[in-house]
Amino acid sequence: MPYENTKTPTRDIVLLVCIMLIPLALSAFFFMGQSLRLDEAQSLWQTSRSVSAIFKQVGSDVHVPFYHLLLHFWQIYFGATIVSARLMSLLFYELSIPALYLLGRTSFNRRIGLYAAFLFALSPFMNWYGNEIRMYTLFTFFTILNQYFFVRIWKARTSLAGEEQRQSHIWAGYILTAVFGVFSHYFFFLNLLAQVVFYFVRWKTFPEGSFRRFLFSAGVVVAAFVPWVLYVLRLGTIGFQEPLLTPPTSVNLFSTFAQFLFGFQNDNINTFFLALWPLVVVLALLALRRKRRALPETEYFLATIILSFAVAFVVSLAIAPVFVSRYLIFTIPSFYLLLGSLFVTYEARFAVFLQRSLALLMVVMLAVEIASPSTPVKENYEQATAYISAHATPQDVIVLSAPFTLYPVQYYYRGASPIETLPLWDRYDFGPIPPFVAANLESEAKTAVGSSQNVYLLLSYDQGYEKTVYDYFNSHYQMVDKEHFSDDLNLYVYKLRYDTAKTSQATTTALR
Repeated sequence: MPYENTKTPTRDIVLLVCIMLIPLALSAFFFMGQSLRLDEAQSLWQTSRSVSAIFKQVGSDVHVPFYHLLLHFWQIYFGATIVSARLMSLLFYELSIPALYLLGRTSFNRRIGLYAAFLFALSPFMNWYGNEIRMYTLFTFFTILNQYFFVRIWKARTSLAGEEQRQSHIWAGYILTAVFGVFSHYFFFLNLLAQVVFYFVRWKTFPEGSFRRFLFSAGVVVAAFVPWVLYVLRLGTIGFQEPLLTPPTSVNLFSTFAQFLFGFQNDNINTFFLALWPLVVVLALLALRRKRRALPETEYFLATIILSFAVAFVVSLAIAPVFVSRYLIFTIPSFYLLLGSLFVTYEARFAVFLQRSLALLMVVMLAVEIASPSTPVKENYEQATAYISAHATPQDVIVLSAPFTLYPVQYYYRGASPIETLPLWDRYDFGPIPPFVAANLESEAKTAVGSSQNVYLLLSYDQGYEKTVYDYFNSHYQMVDKEHFSDDLNLYVYKLRYDTAKTSQATTTALR
């Protein structure tokens, strides 16, 4: 099936501009002004350091350095603020929309490309991460571009005679996006794995000489990436700052697809959508029956999804949990393109009904996601820290658990009270966050609070020991105040000393 190699119609350009305005409006009115979240605070802390320190910090984490280096220089030129950093993520989200249109037009046709781009702009999941200071939109952008060049290479055989000899720029684009991709996220290798599998299944349909060029491309990617791997191995600290992840279940497989369409919803809504999967399977089977045989393009995009999900799931069960919906965000463009290609197989009126129904449902779920305070969790560290700043005195201490929540608190906090963590952790020391040991809790708690007058215990991101920490303080000290700021973000204030006038004054202030 030859790809559309015509100039983009003016109508499509106008529609794409309108589609790109959707995330901009949503960002300006709903997402951009939210409180800094834990992962974002970690990104800001890592990228505020020197280039060599960034390499060391990222090498100790579970990510690759391209995004962090880019954000480091972005902040130098555009300001080290939350809005500025989020704008970089939004920029790559916006650039991904026309890129997805081109991928869809090249793989199927312009209508499918436009529809996939429209879903992409409406996506509650993409809009959330399109306004987060993390690498996910950068990762998705380079995945789309790389897939676009891969499809162009594959379809060169069906192009005009002699065009294959003029494909050097396409191969250069493929290699560059592959290199940038693997330095955007480790999961980009799953995208390349799907391409390898598709090539060996469909190798006869690729242009002559492509195998040699793919080998050369692989060599460039490996040569570029091996130094990073050796550096990380030499550090020997990967994953030291990563929160606890749990092994996935079969429910996670289906709920991830639901998140890709409808964002983060509560359990009741998720249960409803999960119950609809048999109907979705029936519709897909009916579509395959009408077409009798799936197009090679469909096979390719299915491979990117199925292989990526399968590998992430198996690795999570056999080695370490890595099955996280945000890590699989790069499969969303393939998913939307498959939906668009599926709908057009039905009778025209029914196809339009399905397309509009899905888009409307995504809009409704986007509104629910925006309005809901807990799905996804709006981590209100800004408000929590403002409360502490207004009430804590230099004689008080702030205790945080889990320890890595130090990142967002320190970003906002400008008071004079010292900050400690449980378990005790100095993030500037070499090595991982110390594990929680129940037998050490009493001694570590006494070290953390010292001779302070009051302790402000901020608990969030339960790593399995939050209740133990809470119970200890509750049984050893008098609680004088408690505040709830967002889901699983709670502040408890305890009186430690009764022997000074300042203690009485601080307690009275906290109780107001």
